Amino acid sequence: MSPQTHPEQQAFLLRSIAEQLRLPPVKALIKEPGVRGVYRVTIYYHDRRGRDSCATLVDRHMSGVLLSISYRGLFAQKPIIHNIPESRYENLGGGLQKLRFDHMADQPGMPLYGLDFWMIERAAGSFVHSVIIAPQTAEKIYAQLAETIRTHLPEVLRTIS
Repeated sequence: MSPQTHPEQQAFLLRSIAEQLRLPPVKALIKEPGVRGVYRVTIYYHDRRGRDSCATLVDRHMSGVLLSISYRGLFAQKPIIHNIPESRYENLGGGLQKLRFDHMADQPGMPLYGLDFWMIERAAGSFVHSVIIAPQTAEKIYAQLAETIRTHLPEVLRTIS
């Protein structure tokens, strides 16, 4: 088993994926005119079975909900875009609200390496919050968080190698 670490080490790793893909932080996206809400799921694959990815779900007042998924090292950093029904967006938000996502801390006891890591972020108004999990070892509320993402945003979990 690898040594235990502080979540900020995983946060640095996960945020670097979005930076390498040249994606703006969620706190910048939420400030854009017409943006009502932003969710982002960043995935790091420890064993390289899939490309690290960053999926951003943005609800814009006039253009609806779009999910853009960017993969590190593929498609010249151009995202794959999906239109998402408003009902799915609302169901995702409701699922996260049931878990009290906005008050969750990062999953405790994660090792520095040897597992996949997900960072789930939410931004609304001036509020921004993120939670880091290792889905293979997630228990209780963290396992429910992983299942909420699997249920409402299955596109973000499709691996491309």
